[in-house]
Amino acid sequence: MIIRICLYFTLLIFLVSAKAQVNIDSIDKEKFIKRSTVLSSLIPAGGQVHNNLIKPNHIKSRIWWKVPVIYGGMATAAYYIYFNQNEFSAIRSERLDRQNGATPSLYPYYSSSQLKIIQEQYRRYRDISVISLLGVYLLQVIDANVEANLFLFDTDDNLSMQFTVLPIFTNTTSFSPALTLNYRFNNKNYNN
Repeated sequence: MIIRICLYFTLLIFLVSAKAQVNIDSIDKEKFIKRSTVLSSLIPAGGQVHNNLIKPNHIKSRIWWKVPVIYGGMATAAYYIYFNQNEFSAIRSERLDRQNGATPSLYPYYSSSQLKIIQEQYRRYRDISVISLLGVYLLQVIDANVEANLFLFDTDDNLSMQFTVLPIFTNTTSFSPALTLNYRFNNKNYNN
């Protein structure tokens, strides 16, 4: 099953990388960001692969390095969940067997009260491993969204900002200086 998932993911990577880079001006930015976030939610690292389509040309390196980091973090957390759950179950069954009158078999050097403490430690470690798995998953979804936003951010040379001081005359003979801010995005002028 895991091999099949890896093959599907590898196929996805090759299909996405086979496409030519998309012109940033010709895509719907909100839809692309949403698609990147949804892909990353459904398939871990899917959003990062999807963002490779709009990677600016001046970025030389590929962003594939995030894929093994994401899957490595999730696999490590899953392994520790499995390991800590098995240790928790073994210690719990040993402790319950001792309470039912059986002789110590797995952990003969520990008392029942010590086994209770060790059992609680492994339960805590398992819970921390589950939180770390969810943390890695959530971080990669956030990373895909932020990366899509940053790749689509307008860094055109048409951006400009200008500060000016304008005198404001009131009904009296005095005047008050006022500071205005004019900024221009894509040949649209906004005054504040």
